Amino acid sequence: MRIFDATPVPKLYIQDTKMIGLEKYGCLYVFKTPKPAIIETGFSTTTSQTLQGLHELGIRLEDVAYICPTHVHMDHAGGTSALAEACPNAKIICHHLGAPHLIDPSKLIESVKRAVGALFPYYGEMKAVSSERFIQVRGGEVFDLGDSYQLEVIDSPGHAPHQACFYEHKTRGLFCADAIGIYRKGLTGFMLTTPPPAFHYEQWLETLDHYKQLKLDWLYMTHFGVQNEPYELIDEYRTLLTEWVAEVERKKRELKDDALVKHYFFEKETPLLKNFYSPIMILSEVEMNVQGVLLYLKKVRGMV
Repeated sequence: MRIFDATPVPKLYIQDTKMIGLEKYGCLYVFKTPKPAIIETGFSTTTSQTLQGLHELGIRLEDVAYICPTHVHMDHAGGTSALAEACPNAKIICHHLGAPHLIDPSKLIESVKRAVGALFPYYGEMKAVSSERFIQVRGGEVFDLGDSYQLEVIDSPGHAPHQACFYEHKTRGLFCADAIGIYRKGLTGFMLTTPPPAFHYEQWLETLDHYKQLKLDWLYMTHFGVQNEPYELIDEYRTLLTEWVAEVERKKRELKDDALVKHYFFEKETPLLKNFYSPIMILSEVEMNVQGVLLYLKKVRGMV
C-alpha cells in the first residue's frame, strides 16, 4: 500500500493522514516538480509516513523546496517542525500572522488543548522552528515550482486570520485549507468549521467571494481530497455558513446560556454524525464550532 496516491492532476500526490484515526478526513499534498512542495503537514505523529512516502515518490529530502502549512492550527501545521528538521533545505511558507506561533508554539499548543479537549492526544507535539527557515507572506506572492507550476498565496481570513491558501496557476487548482469547510464526499458531506478564537463571518464571506473570481478547475481540500466542482462547493458552503451563524445567533437569544446553546447543537448533530464519529469527537467539534460563533457574536456584534 502506497503512502501517497496519484490524483487526477499531473504531478500532484495526496496522502491520507488518517487524521484522528479516520480515513478521508485529513490529508496533505506533494507537488513532484523540480522544486518539490509539501502543502499542509498533518500532525507530527504522521511525519514518518510522509517521509517514507517522499522516498517512494523518488523525492530526496534535501531537494524539498517548500513546506506550506496553510495556517497554524495543528491539523494543518502540527508536523511543520518535524518536516523542517527532516528536509534541511526547505523554506516554510507561512502567513505572517501565523509564523510567530510556529517559531514559538507554546501559546498555540495551549490554545489547541482548550479548543479540542479530549481529542488533543491525537495531535502529537510541536517544537520551535528557527525564524530563518520562514518566508512570511501576506498574499499575492508567487513561488515557482518549475515546469510552469506556480503557487500564488491567497490571503484567506474568516476561519482564522492567519490562513494563507495557495492557488496553482497551471492546474487552476486551489489548496483551500478550511476556507470551504470539511467535505467528505459520500460520507458526511459538508461540516462547518468555525473555531475560536478568531472566526469572523464577514471576512469569510469576502474570502469566498474572492475565490469565485479565480479561474478554478479543482479544489485541493485538506478535509478532504481533490474535488472538481469548485464553484458549486463554494456556493453550497457559503449558504451553509450563513445558515449556521444565523441559527447559533437565534439559539443564543432564545437560551441565553452558552452551555445550553452548545448542548442544543450537540443533541441536534449527534443523530446525523453518530455513524461517522465517536461521541467524544462529536462533542468536541460541536462545542468548538459553537464557541467560535458565540465569541464572534460577542466581539463583533456585541451580543452578551
